Amino acid sequence: MTAPICDRAPATTQQRTSPPTLHHKTLSAYYPYIYTLSKFISSRLEGFESQPHASNTTTFSTFLRTTLCAFRNEDELNRVELDKDRRVIFPTQQEAIDKALSHVAKASSGPGKVQNLLLLRTSSKLHIQDLPINMSRPSVPNQTIQGPAGSFRSSEWQVLRSRIGDKSFSQLLLGTSLFSPVGNNCYLQLSGIPLYELYEDDHRRIFESKIELNRKRKRGAEKNKKGKRKRPKSITVIQAEGNPEILDQVKIKEKRDDRNPSNINIMRQRMFYGRPYWNKQGVLSYGLPPSHILNSLKCGKKSHDAPSDVDCLSLLDDIFPQLVGNNRDISSFITEKLPKRAAGMIGIAREIIVRHNRLEYERIMKQCLKRMDRVSSKTPPPYRGTATPAQSNNQTSPRDVVRSERSAGLNIATYEEKTHNPLIPKTHRQVCWFVTTIVRSLFSTQIMGSQHNLDILLANVRKFITAKQFETISLHSLSQNLRINDFRWLHEDIGSGQRVVRGEMKKRKELVLSLIHWIFECFLVPLIKNSFYVTETATTKYETVYYSQKDWNKAVRPHYQKLQDSLLEEIDKNKIEAARRGVLGVSTARLIPKPTGFRPIVNLGRKIEMPDMTNSKRKSWSANQILGNVHKVLTSEKDRQKSRLGGALFGTNEIFPPLQKLKCDLTKIHGNLPQLYFIKTDIKAAFDSIKQDKMLEMLEDMLRQSSEYRVILYSVLLPPGHIAYQGTSKRLFKSRAIPTEDVSLTFADHAKEIAASMRNVTIVDMVRRHSVTTQECLDLLRTHIKDNVWQVGKQYFRQKTGISQGSKVSTLLCTMFYSYLENEHLSWTRREGSLLLRYIDDFLFITDNYNLARRFVDVMSRGFPEYGARISVDKTLLSFEYETGKQLAPVCGANEQGDVDFPYCGFLIRTGTLDIMPDYTRLLNYSIKQSFARRSTRKQGSSFLTWYSRQLENRNHVALLDTAHNGLGTVMMNVFINFAVTTMKVPHYFKGMDSSANLNRLIFASMLCSSEYTFYAGRARVLHHVRTKDCKNLDKKEHFSLKKEEFILLAITAMSHVLKRKASRFKGVVDLLEAEAKKRVYRGLAEKLAVVCDKGWDAVKDAMY
Repeated sequence: MTAPICDRAPATTQQRTSPPTLHHKTLSAYYPYIYTLSKFISSRLEGFESQPHASNTTTFSTFLRTTLCAFRNEDELNRVELDKDRRVIFPTQQEAIDKALSHVAKASSGPGKVQNLLLLRTSSKLHIQDLPINMSRPSVPNQTIQGPAGSFRSSEWQVLRSRIGDKSFSQLLLGTSLFSPVGNNCYLQLSGIPLYELYEDDHRRIFESKIELNRKRKRGAEKNKKGKRKRPKSITVIQAEGNPEILDQVKIKEKRDDRNPSNINIMRQRMFYGRPYWNKQGVLSYGLPPSHILNSLKCGKKSHDAPSDVDCLSLLDDIFPQLVGNNRDISSFITEKLPKRAAGMIGIAREIIVRHNRLEYERIMKQCLKRMDRVSSKTPPPYRGTATPAQSNNQTSPRDVVRSERSAGLNIATYEEKTHNPLIPKTHRQVCWFVTTIVRSLFSTQIMGSQHNLDILLANVRKFITAKQFETISLHSLSQNLRINDFRWLHEDIGSGQRVVRGEMKKRKELVLSLIHWIFECFLVPLIKNSFYVTETATTKYETVYYSQKDWNKAVRPHYQKLQDSLLEEIDKNKIEAARRGVLGVSTARLIPKPTGFRPIVNLGRKIEMPDMTNSKRKSWSANQILGNVHKVLTSEKDRQKSRLGGALFGTNEIFPPLQKLKCDLTKIHGNLPQLYFIKTDIKAAFDSIKQDKMLEMLEDMLRQSSEYRVILYSVLLPPGHIAYQGTSKRLFKSRAIPTEDVSLTFADHAKEIAASMRNVTIVDMVRRHSVTTQECLDLLRTHIKDNVWQVGKQYFRQKTGISQGSKVSTLLCTMFYSYLENEHLSWTRREGSLLLRYIDDFLFITDNYNLARRFVDVMSRGFPEYGARISVDKTLLSFEYETGKQLAPVCGANEQGDVDFPYCGFLIRTGTLDIMPDYTRLLNYSIKQSFARRSTRKQGSSFLTWYSRQLENRNHVALLDTAHNGLGTVMMNVFINFAVTTMKVPHYFKGMDSSANLNRLIFASMLCSSEYTFYAGRARVLHHVRTKDCKNLDKKEHFSLKKEEFILLAITAMSHVLKRKASRFKGVVDLLEAEAKKRVYRGLAEKLAVVCDKGWDAVKDAMY
């Protein structure tokens, strides 16, 4: 094991007896003082290390050197005094632990004190055998089994107690936070305040420092002003740690922040997947839904009738809730003398109602779409998606694909009712035209105050429509550049020319914000939801796509009918209530458009609404939450029975190890890589074609090895991030299921398994357990598979074949199901020189035997009727020519250099060398802006560093960076493509922001910092992979031989190439990048890397960004 920690000078002056403190990436973020157990005891007890003893074995010495003691401050460090009396008073180790626990319980009792980790108890729902009752520790609960206290029963701790005595042993448990190593520089906490509680204190401390910084800034600004300095009205910082008053002040601050316009987001997601309203005659209702307040005020009245004061006040109460108040009745409100402000606002409410009554939404929509039809092409191209690799390689060149896609994107025509064209989405321009026409007709310049404010509103409406699915739009961003004083109806005394006081201006701003919030959330969202079906598609990813409700309903009706014939069966009306009361309730279904049709998605993450009065907690759970324990059990069996799963992959990060092993095996057999044959096949409708009875048989076989499982909960503390992640740490709460036969193991044994795939983390046992039986899992899975009820509109269906695609366990079930198919029909592929991989239902077979390749194609082409599986011919791809039946299978074409790059799961595998590259060919078929969405627009500049680094991490795979498997030129090209593709998103990230010298410097510094971080993170990831996979046959340097200067220069070149295309906005950034590339440290590297950079740029330059 590598040295986990290094010596570092203490943060403050320590006692002479304290040794130099140590540094650990995670622990040092919470503990300034860290020592090994050996050094700490030696500093408190003289002669501990030098004293000869029979217990000084290698195991015990390693235990002393690797176990850590940590302290949060110097007072806590000095408080621990080990007694020189080394007598052993208690005859057994358990009695000594009991006595120490009683001292810990007394020290942890009291208001405001956090319970020690040693005193955490297990869940009362778990029936466990308690330890014998000991009256010497009456305050310590007996509900713990194999918890942190159980670790001190080990032989090493027994030897240590015999060396230091019972009093010092008790002091050690009472006053220190102890950590035990579990591998990969990871540690398990044994005692002290749980680290996940200190995480809260750490973030609270950061919050306090921000408040103090704001106070200092205000004081500094006020010192420059003339006159007496006023005391700032900010929250007072409380220095005493652990003071309960700080919690109240934090809550007050958070409550204030909730009312901040920057924290109020428009619920834009509500307009997605909406169903329109139909009247009693079955005619589609255009415009706002009938339940909207404007339609309810219009109901039963003629358009020329003037709205009454009650109607106007009702509308004002809906727009401005703070105006009338919750405790006053509107009818009594109008009988009193109206305030000047409310009297002036009745006029705008009356104007909105009158204008709404005169609006003909259906006529406006038809006129706008008809007018756009004249602008768009008369012969629209079909709606296209991402081309398959075979099409892009065989039929057209990438540039032709790009040109055709661009023309398709620019010439999308509307769907005409009398034609049989495929479903065509409405363009954003069409939707904007319709919505802005409505807004312009309803909200006049008198309502908005001025033409300037109306223009700002219309611009924000367009932004609201064109935003991506998960992008947040805050009330603050919508109110920018509005002129508050232009809203004349806000003025209590219009004739007054006096200066507006601060309180009055604040009130006006609140009312304007309420109006803007109502326009977008209470008017635009229901208007768009009732007029268009808003969704994402399988090809446009995050892009918001609009279909008219009439066209959508006409297109999906035959597809739902097809699903009823093949996949669903309608439930009898008498059984609907029983289905709704079922364990998993009823799930809503929706369709996602694909280039070839629709994909049904069942929403199992929605809370179940059970029509019962039992007040059960399960009513508020979703089906996926109920299936949580089943998912943990299946994950546990997946890890235990991996040999039965064949070539199954559970993530794209698992592709590299088998390919690496195949290359080593082929090199040993043949000396050099022979000609390899690649076949990729895909199961058609993999989830929907699964035989349900066969699936249940497979699950019973998988779960028969254990009768019960225990679910344990633990916390993982990750090290604080690099400056690229703004130095923030991360806390995770996780759980895992353990078979009952493994419960005898301590949590430390499980922690070693957890730490096997991690680095530099700290694991904390939360001592929470609950049990689940195998029969309970099987019953729940049987209900989930056999009684999966869909709700489509007002109809209810049961899925009679296949499994749901929206379930938490669906991916695991599908992977396990086709593993049985693989074991039964494809076991002959497991031979030396061949490799079969399968990611859910996507098969990839690589072999050096041509006859085996042909046999695989023939077997897969025949299908597997007993499993309900047959391959999709359109998605089949070969690296060699072979005729399957009467059809020639598509062949992957070669590039300009004659190399064949075979696509699989987002990677390109070079058939001649097995080098791995990112599948950049997919970028040529859609715009880069569709591949990501900004979740928040707050702090756009300061958050750019974190965002850019995370985008780079998505393609910073070990498979793309390992120079022992890939050629050095391939790795260099992978680095170039990663930075080029990520930088193509930058113009869209800063869309709408004005260029400036400060912004250019910020972008340049962030990019440079991210490139350095990506280099170190990639290198650490590669070396960790080598260490955990035990790849000792090759030298570590060969696995990452790319130098830092080469890496960063590749990044700079890629970034400057991309941003040169947007020189009007990023010329300053390009100049800074080019100046950086000319520095002395990169001298001579530009010529060396020129070929790689040109080759990488040729690969991605046709991408649309």
